Amino acid sequence: MREQRQRLTERLLENLRLVIQALHATSSRQWMELELTTAQLRMLFTLATAQPATVGELAERLDISGPTASHLVDRLVQAGLVSRAEDPADRRRTLVRLTAAGDDLTRRLRQGNREALLPLLERLALEDLESLDRGLAALAQAAKDSGLASPELERGVRDTGTR
Repeated sequence: MREQRQRLTERLLENLRLVIQALHATSSRQWMELELTTAQLRMLFTLATAQPATVGELAERLDISGPTASHLVDRLVQAGLVSRAEDPADRRRTLVRLTAAGDDLTRRLRQGNREALLPLLERLALEDLESLDRGLAALAQAAKDSGLASPELERGVRDTGTR
């Protein structure tokens, strides 16, 4: 039983690698045209899942120093992708949030993955699609239960009702 589980897990990881590779091939052009560093993108996507946030909160979530986080925020403010504003509840705190342009960019980049996945999903038989849905829902729940999930996932794993 353990051996079978290990073989299945290895096969699943290899299949997942191939799907991710296909997604990267279709969306890499869009990502390469960005004039943002990986660290800046990480900050944008962190804000997209939980905003507003203080610079300290962003530093903690990204596991970087406060000065580094502050520098990244400065660069993103200059690019017009985030804004800083005084916290109305505590004027000593500054809150960072995505601007409309930052929100649009993160949505477009996420949408690119969706657009790349749709044709692949459309090729699946209904039975395979239902099995994939159940498996991914279980994997999302395991991620949530592990405590490693993003705040976006923490808001709830969708129960598809196909069980």
